[in-house]
Amino acid sequence: MKKTLIVLAIIAVGAWVAVSLVTWVLSTFWSRAPLAASAARPWPGGLGPLDSVAARYPAQQANAAAAKLAALAGALPKSEALDDFVGREVARGELTIGAPPALPDVAAMRELLLREPVVWARPGGVGDIGGKEATELRGMAMTMARALVASALAKARANDPAAWEDLHALWNLARSFDAQPQVMMQTAALSMARMINAVAWKMPLPAPAWLGELQRRDAVRPLLAAFQYQAASYRYTPMPTALVAKSVEHDRRIAEVVFAETRCDVSTAMNDLGVDLSSVWRRAFRYRAEREAAANALRVRVGKPVEIRSQCSDGAWTFDGATLRFSRAIATEAPDRPMPLVLRVSR
Repeated sequence: MKKTLIVLAIIAVGAWVAVSLVTWVLSTFWSRAPLAASAARPWPGGLGPLDSVAARYPAQQANAAAAKLAALAGALPKSEALDDFVGREVARGELTIGAPPALPDVAAMRELLLREPVVWARPGGVGDIGGKEATELRGMAMTMARALVASALAKARANDPAAWEDLHALWNLARSFDAQPQVMMQTAALSMARMINAVAWKMPLPAPAWLGELQRRDAVRPLLAAFQYQAASYRYTPMPTALVAKSVEHDRRIAEVVFAETRCDVSTAMNDLGVDLSSVWRRAFRYRAEREAAANALRVRVGKPVEIRSQCSDGAWTFDGATLRFSRAIATEAPDRPMPLVLRVSR
């Protein structure tokens, strides 16, 4: 009898320990309180808390122009020669433009983008941050972007002012992604803006008025909004809520650092979940110097003095009569082929 009581006591203690352990695990790792507290903290730049994200992105239907554009993009041939040509010219710090390969006809695509606003579909709320449809749309957009830039370069080589129309069409394409919340869509828009800027200084003079809009637009703010959207999506991952709360707070602190940053040579911490944006932030801040490079090169070409002072707190510009130069090199990671920050402006 005594042994039986001892066994029963051991079983009872074991059961109590097991229940206590399960309760502790549930309260520590699966309690929603830490996540709710983290999600309620406001993000910088007036973005608000995570709970406000879904309301910013109601569902929308694609319009007819988007369908037409997708059909035109689908007919574009794949061309490594075209891609290499654009990559070389973007990275070439010379005013001269090399000979282009055979190029596709982008007239219909260009005219559509100049004539009609393009509205892409959006599911609404906070959903998939990188599904098949978004991936295909991004790939299609970048194919169009390279074709339009190649067309602009070929025309500029012949000193044809119509080159600006190809770049204007691409700028309209980039802006059509403003309403898309996914990181991959905003990185596509950033890539397109950088491509336009990287070749704009080689285009025939004068520069059109719309280029000022591109020059004034900073890429960091829309990327921050996409970063917050990604963080909001973490709450739908099958992970302990304590770990999700930690990742949300980690991302929010990265956003605070990014929002306050004034340098252009920037390295940031990696986010724990989702698409790692550490290399993207580096490109976005470098782009601030790239915009200044194009603006200063165009100033030189029309006989104006360069703006020595930079928006970047860690650099400035010099011009010796032939070469425009930023005071520091800002490297990026492959496969990025950025615009150089040393430009030979004279032919």
